[in-house]
Amino acid sequence: MKKATVIVLAGQSNAVGVGHVEYLPKYYSPEKINEFNEGYPNIQINFISHTMKSPGFIPLGLHRPEMMCGTLGPEVGMADELNAMYPDREFFIVKCATGGTSLWRDWLSPSGGEAYDPNAYAESPADAVRRLDNALPMPTGWHFNELVKHVRESLDYLESQGYEPEIRGFCWMQGEADACDEGHNAAYGARYDALLKDFVAAFPAYTETCVFADAGVSTTWPYHPQMNAFKAEYAATHPRCVYIDTIGKGMTTATEPEGNVDIYHYDCGSTVELGRYFIQALGL
Repeated sequence: MKKATVIVLAGQSNAVGVGHVEYLPKYYSPEKINEFNEGYPNIQINFISHTMKSPGFIPLGLHRPEMMCGTLGPEVGMADELNAMYPDREFFIVKCATGGTSLWRDWLSPSGGEAYDPNAYAESPADAVRRLDNALPMPTGWHFNELVKHVRESLDYLESQGYEPEIRGFCWMQGEADACDEGHNAAYGARYDALLKDFVAAFPAYTETCVFADAGVSTTWPYHPQMNAFKAEYAATHPRCVYIDTIGKGMTTATEPEGNVDIYHYDCGSTVELGRYFIQALGL
């Protein structure tokens, strides 16, 4: 059977990606932007991303349906870095991300707390976002359940196509919502540890060599020092875990859109670079 390298991308809005495509010329040449647009024949994505869901694995490029809103996510940088480093290998990115979701509630996993609901799911990505936007919380643990379901369906599909899939990376861009509340922030460590362990427990045959890459949150969030200190300490004390210091790497939230800066989300160039940092952290 052919090997299939699978990389999971999960989290909240900076995992979805709110980098505005119109600013790409500030960072990249027309040739590189055209490459982003065309995508890469060796890299496909199957995504649940905020209100959008792909019809399965599709070529990863700016032309995909998710891009109708004019934004891009870190998977663009992931694909470009993968293609540059491993041009002769196939990769399958499985993305599951929704803006505004917390580990305290939405991503809570089975061993993360008694409030976890094993039957919690979203009727659709758009329905989940409507509820969250209208302060109608989703059932506790729904996003973890959706992640497991989405990854399992992706693995089943690859196996049906004659592949032997292996999850080589779990890329996590989340923590902003929890870094707004002292109590949620304090509980983050135990719940994050549970999340990773429960993900491995859901896919034991596929995660033997999986590397967990966790990105820090920006200075926008009130409890970002504590949140990032935990992330860094966890990575330093757990095997196959890597922390990406987004502040130290100079990732910015302070320049776009021009005239109406969105301080909560990474600028276009930083969003693409985040994807590169993820791939570099995985050491494939």
